[in-house]
Formats: sequence, structure tokens, C-alpha cells
Amino acid sequence: MKFNKNNFLQSFLKFTLFTLIISNSFAQNTGNAPGNAPTNAPVTPVNPATTPANPNAPAGRTQQAPNAPLPNRNRVTNPNDPNAIRNLTVNPADQLAMTREDSLRAIREEEEEQDVAKVTLRRRIFGYNLFNTIKFDPTPAINIATPSNYILGPNDQLIIDIYGYSQATYKSTISPDGYITLDRVGLVYLAGSTMEQAREKILNKLAKVYIGLLPYAGNPANTYLVVSLGNIRSIKVTITGEVIAPGTYTLSSLSTVLNALYVCGGPNELGTYRKIQVVRNNRVVSTLDLYEVLLKGFAKNNIILQDQDIVQVTPYVNRVAVQGNTKRNGLFELTENEKLQDAIAYAGGFNQYAYKHRLKVHRNTSRERKIIDVREADFPTFNVLSGDSIVTERLLERYENMVTIDGAIFRPGQYSLDSNPTLLELIKSAEGLRGEALTGRIAIVRTRDDMIIENISVNLDDIMKGKATDVPLKREDQITIPSIFDLTEPAYVRIQGAINNPEGEVGIELPFVRNLTVEDVLVKVGGLSESASLSRVEVVRRKRNVDPTSASAQISDTYEFNIRPDLSVEQPGTNFVLLPFDEIFIRKSPNYVKQAFVEVEGEVIFPDKYGIKSKDEKVSDIVKRAGGLTPYSYLEGATLIREIQLSDIEIEQRRKAITEIANSVKGNQTIEVEDVDATKKSSIGIDLRKILENPGSVEDMILQDGDIIRIPKRLETVRVQGEVLYPTTVKYFDRDNFMNYISKAGGFTKKSLKSKSYVLYANGSVDRTRRFLFVNIYPKVAPGSEIIIPQKTTTAVQQLAQVQNLFGTIAATMTTLIGIIGILQISK
Repeated sequence: MKFNKNNFLQSFLKFTLFTLIISNSFAQNTGNAPGNAPTNAPVTPVNPATTPANPNAPAGRTQQAPNAPLPNRNRVTNPNDPNAIRNLTVNPADQLAMTREDSLRAIREEEEEQDVAKVTLRRRIFGYNLFNTIKFDPTPAINIATPSNYILGPNDQLIIDIYGYSQATYKSTISPDGYITLDRVGLVYLAGSTMEQAREKILNKLAKVYIGLLPYAGNPANTYLVVSLGNIRSIKVTITGEVIAPGTYTLSSLSTVLNALYVCGGPNELGTYRKIQVVRNNRVVSTLDLYEVLLKGFAKNNIILQDQDIVQVTPYVNRVAVQGNTKRNGLFELTENEKLQDAIAYAGGFNQYAYKHRLKVHRNTSRERKIIDVREADFPTFNVLSGDSIVTERLLERYENMVTIDGAIFRPGQYSLDSNPTLLELIKSAEGLRGEALTGRIAIVRTRDDMIIENISVNLDDIMKGKATDVPLKREDQITIPSIFDLTEPAYVRIQGAINNPEGEVGIELPFVRNLTVEDVLVKVGGLSESASLSRVEVVRRKRNVDPTSASAQISDTYEFNIRPDLSVEQPGTNFVLLPFDEIFIRKSPNYVKQAFVEVEGEVIFPDKYGIKSKDEKVSDIVKRAGGLTPYSYLEGATLIREIQLSDIEIEQRRKAITEIANSVKGNQTIEVEDVDATKKSSIGIDLRKILENPGSVEDMILQDGDIIRIPKRLETVRVQGEVLYPTTVKYFDRDNFMNYISKAGGFTKKSLKSKSYVLYANGSVDRTRRFLFVNIYPKVAPGSEIIIPQKTTTAVQQLAQVQNLFGTIAATMTTLIGIIGILQISK
């Protein structure tokens, strides 16, 4: 065969490229690719001057931070670069544009801050909420009766109805000159007239046509006239001064001063609420006080506006701040003659926690501030100046005439010192002493004027018997009358053992009462249980005077009794009376045993639950009682399932061992264990064939309550699972051994841990693989058994090392081949 150098080189290059691709892919999967940055790589810091501050800013546009330097297109991006240009200049035109932009931005920010401050100030002004609502409709209602003081003007439409002996209807609109035209009457001038005046004029004019409109020759009028307003005209009103939005507004002719104020937003932070003037024909025709509307609900000077009226809101003159414990806090406006009492009234008066005896007024002088204390008697006469701040403090959290009594009395609590000036009177008001009161020594805790607390001991018994004088009380005295029960340890008796209502391991505690007997205690706890022994009831009594110098001193007394079925004690003489802290023990009868049961399942004649007859009943006895085995029973697969109850010490030891094993695991190794359960069912492998052949032998186990004997049907399969190519279940044959069943499952895999293979038999027992002289000796396989092949465990580092070793071997082989090719070429 002829050697082709070009084909060989092409194949070698393809193989090398494929090897590098596989190596790079594997390294990326393990997190060590050459091009990947480590997960703990430092994050590039973000420059706050170039980071977008607004997430809603347009894409591709950078917002500048408030304190960032001005943008400079000629700035060096890296000043540490030796190739960078350091001496750069800024274009004067760009610098001027930047300065103007900064100035405009600063002006806008200042205006926004001022607007916020104005809004905050307006909210504090009393009455501002009257105009600061979006739910109010400033347009007056037009479908109402025409007010009698309504002034008619051009474009008003009048509807004139004549009814009675004569009937007619006129509709006429007032002309710009102020006239209306009536048929058969002519012109009637009504501009500037009220509705009442207009009716009189029209009545006098139409009375010449309709004779019955006026009385005649002593006869009453038989024709009547009604004048009403039809379409309402619009007027223009100018609102000037300190309002939110001054200007000229088009309003309905029924609009009042309040309607006009609603339209313009009301007075601003400088506008007055007390002196709003309406100017008509160059003179003031009305002055509205909004406090009348706010406090009374109406204002007599809230007149109807006319066309070309001017509503003028002047700056306030006297405004004060009220804060503290008043019903309303804020800024209030006072007129010239109003005093401090009026300011408190505008604030809604004092609340329930106000200290009314003295108010503090903070005032601005020409140079600094000062504080003025105003007593309650001076409120009606004290003059308040503009800028004053009236502060109402909270009353003290203390009582001027309160004393407290508690302890062994019928009504403990707080009482008035005025009604109970002495100790005996206070006890009488508290309904007297209880029977357990300790009157020999009671305590009075008193707070002196220097705030030092002292204790005063009083012999109440001597005071009640007249041997000592009564004790006068003072404010904030606290009297405590002790009880004899408070000075003694709570006594009890305890009973435990075979009683009907046990409460835990310590039994039941009953409060001690005098003359309590054992029979009484038995009745209180519900009697004895069925397992109780009536022959040994024991009472243990503590010794109160034990000789501490004696090594064999008796520390308790014990008493034993016999109990009759009626719960009476068999004791001659007097009844046995219990003392505090006695312990009663009811023993269980030694011959009392509850029923125990064993369950037989599977291939027996009568599978069911059976009661254990004797303490030494065994597996063979139960199988015999179940009628024996069926023809299809599989004795080798018989299993005994028993519930194992671990003690607290065993549970703690197992948990400690699991913790130590988990802490000893290093690297990428892991261990998974289940939590220790106090109660667990375990399968015990038994040889039922030997047990039935030799009943009573060592193989024949003694049964316990809750045991389950499970005898399966004849098994003819073997299950193979774990690290085999095709885990499956196959037919059992006597001639096949361990490796035959592995071959039927496809054989071992590369990850099979052959030396740790084991067989789980049908009865629950296990047999493992043994090793002799580097040869695996596999266990025997029985029907119904399960072959389990474990898996080798390798870490990711070991896998990477294996791959690297493989690639190193390939590279060394390729190098050798290249050398051989070179030698062949030279030899040619």
C-alpha cells in the first residue's frame, strides 16, 4: 500500500481541529473555558455623571447627574494614556450655551421649589380647602325661582303671564338700551330694576289695557300678572388682587361673589379672607367676610354680581398661626378689633387634652423673637399681632387628687383624695377588707415634693382598734394591703399512676384544701383505671425537719393503703388526712396485660389477625393456627415485619452519628440520609422452612404485639437494576447464576461498581459480593430476589482530569506518528 502524505496531513489536521473543539466545549461546560471571565471578576464601576438618572429617558441619550461636570466633546477619556492629548480647550460658543442651559435649569428648579412652598403654605391657611376641591361646580343653579333682588339688564328675557278674567302671555327681551316692547303698550324701561320693581312698572303699563289688573270703583282686581325670568344672560366679572388665577370671567347673571371666587381658585397665599370687596361703578358696594361662610354657613354680603363688576382681593393684614391642642391647626386671619379669644374660636376651640390655664405666644420683634405667657383670664383682652404663633400645650399626665389602693380589698382601684382624706375612709370606700387581709403591716408608697419615693409601714390593726391615729393621705399615695396567701407557697397534692384522666408523666396536681382525703382525690380525678392495683396505694409525704448532720436521715414518710372497689380506704381508725405537697401513687396490677395481636398475610389457609395466647407463642404456632400453608406458598420468601420503637437516647445517638458523617464529607461529595424516626417498621428475614420442620428451635421467633408474618406466593422472577445496560425483570432458572442474570440485563456499564454488588432476597435478607485474590465471588440468586449494581462516584474534577489525560495521550500519539512520517520522508 502506497503512503499518501497529503491525505495523511489533511486527516491529521481535521482530527486536531475536532479535538480542540471538543476540549473547548467540555471546558465551557465545566466553567473553565479560556474565554470566560470568572464569576467573581470585578465589575466595572459606573460613572454617575454619565449614568442615565431617568429610566424613562430616550434610548441612546444620556442624562447628566446634578453635580456632574459639563459635557465636553474634547475631554480625554483616559488621562493615564500617554498618547492622549492633555491640553484641550473648550469652544467659547459651546461654553456660553452650556452656561445658559445651566442658568435656565437653575431657574426652573428654583421656581418649582417656590411653587411647592406656596402650595404648602396655602394648605395651612384656614378656608383654603373651600376652594381647593374638584367636586364643586362653581356654576350656580339656573332652574330656581328668580331672586326678588335680581337686577335686570340687557339680554334678560322676561315672561309675562296674565290670568284670571283676562288671559295673555308676553315674551320679551331687554334691549341693549334697557327697554322691552309690549303690544298695545309700547316701550318699558327696565334696565337696573329689580324683579319686584319691574313687575310694578309692567303692571302699571298693562293696567291701561287690562282693566281688571287694578281695583276699580271699589271692586277688587279680577285679573292677575306674574313676571318671571326666562333665559339668563351672561355677565363679565373682573377678579383682581391676590387670587390664584386673576382675570376677567364670563359668568351667569345669577352668580354671587362666592361663585366668582370658586372660578378663580380663591385667595392665594397672600390674599385676605376677611375683606373681599365688590367694586361697581367705581365704588365699593359690598365687603364679604369668608369666615362668616366658613363658621356660620351663610354671609349677608354674598351679593349677586352684575355685569362689569370687579371683585378685589387685597393682601391680608393680620394673620396668626395656631398650633398644638386645638381642634384645628393652621393660619388664621384676624380683623382689627379681634383678640386672642377670637383666634382660639376660629381654631375650633380647645381639644380634650389642651392645657387651658396658660397659652404661649411667640412674637416677632424688630430684632428677634420673644415669648409671651397669656393667662386664661386675659384671653378676651389680649391683642394678637400679625406673625404671632399661638401654642396650646398638652395637660400633664398626672392627677391632682388621686390615690390608689390595691391588695386584699373588695374594690381595688383609684379614688379621689378629696372624698377620702384618710386611710380608714379610703378602705371604707373600697368596700372594706377581705378575710385574708394581713392588717398587721400594710405599705403606703408616697412621692414626696422633691420626687423621692418613700415607703411608710402602717399597723392597720392598731388603727382599727383605736390604739393609733388614722393616717392622712396625700396625692399619688399608693396603698397596698397584703394577703396571707401572697406570703405562702401555693400548696397542692399530686396523684399519678393508673387513674382515668392522667395528665402526662407527672400526674395531676390538685389545689390543697384542708381535710382532704385520698378518697376525695380519687373522686376528683375520675377514679381508677382498669389496670390499677387496689392493694398498693402509696402516699409519699415530705419531711420538714431533717437532721442535716445524719447521713441516714429520713427525708420522707410513706404510707400504704388498700382500696376497696367503692374507692374507700381500708384503714382502721380515723380517716387518713392529706397534707400539703403529698404525692399519691396508684400502681398497676402485675397480672394485667392488654390484648396483643399478630397478623398473618399471604399463602395460608386463613390469613387474618390473631390474638397472642401466651407470652412465648412463636411463629410456628401462629402459622398452625392460621390453618397451615397453601400449595403455592414460597417459604424462602417469608418475612416477619416488626415495628421497632427507639428510645430518646437511641434517637439522639443516631442523629449525632449522622451529623458527624455529614460534617466529615469534603469536596464535592454529598450524603443524603433520612431523619431518624422514633417508630419504624423493619423486615426481619426468617427461614420459615426450618421453623416448620423444627418448631420451637432457635429459628422459631417469639412474637410481639403488632408483628406481621407475610408469606408470599411462589416467585419465579429475578429483578436486575442499577448500573446495567438494560434494567429488567427476568425468569428465574435454577441453572443460572449471578453473571447469567447480568448478561440478560445487557451486562455491566462503565460506571458499574462490581465489587459492591449485592442481592436482596424475598424475605428481606441481603447478601453481598465477596472478593478473593482479585476475583469477585458473587452471591447466590434465589426466586423473587433483586440484584442491585451500585454506581461509581466521580467528581467533576476527576472527569476533567480523565479527559485531559486522554487528550494528552492522543497528542503524544500524534507527535510520534509525525516523527515517523518525517523519518520515512528523509529515508526516501
